[in-house]
Amino acid sequence: MAGTDPKYNFEAVLFDLDGTLLRVQMTEFIPRYVRALAAYCGDQVKPKKFEKAMLTAIRHLIHSEGDGSATNEERFYASMQYELALPETLLRESLAHFEQNGLAELQELIRPVPLAKQIIAECSEKKVPLVLATNPVFPKFMIQARMQWAELDEASFTHVTSYENSHYCKPQAGYFRDIAKLLDLPVEKCLMVGNDLSHDLAAVGVGMTTYLVDTWLVERGGPEWPCEYRGDHGGLQKFLAEHLS
Repeated sequence: MAGTDPKYNFEAVLFDLDGTLLRVQMTEFIPRYVRALAAYCGDQVKPKKFEKAMLTAIRHLIHSEGDGSATNEERFYASMQYELALPETLLRESLAHFEQNGLAELQELIRPVPLAKQIIAECSEKKVPLVLATNPVFPKFMIQARMQWAELDEASFTHVTSYENSHYCKPQAGYFRDIAKLLDLPVEKCLMVGNDLSHDLAAVGVGMTTYLVDTWLVERGGPEWPCEYRGDHGGLQKFLAEHLS
């Protein structure tokens, strides 16, 4: 049985968030988030121009891999300042204002996944390090809010990636390598769990094993990575019960 073979036992699990541990339509979530920030800066720059600049900054984080010297947060602000010539203080004020006044409006777009909550609880009982490996293009408060709305306990995770503490994004190899280094584990002992065929399965490129959760698949038409394991949330629950050290 594979579960008894050390080759198939994992010492850490990286979990994607959106579409894996919670249900959300990011095609609606991100535009509403961006529009809210744009509205705060409306007297300085036209909202449409702001929205375009912010979406460009997010795409730049994902598609343009830096040298790892700057955090994603630093790269994000550099891109926004380049596009809009706005002071960083104003952009930070926009985020702070949104956190205090507009964040709750997005809660209706998030749905908890009861079985996902149970899976996290069961993994925690085994004392296996868990990483919330959401793509770090958002500030930490945005990730914490989605976790809260999905009824996930942040304390269950050894590490939560956000743009403040990350230097790369999925599907970049540096993203997965940095997490393995943080855990002080070889990549081969880490399992990446997610629903995105391009961003999450890219962990294969550094030597991680992947489990594709196909309940709500994201297909981007990008590079295709081999998928060793695949199933719905019920299948994932059974798999983790058998393959965690």
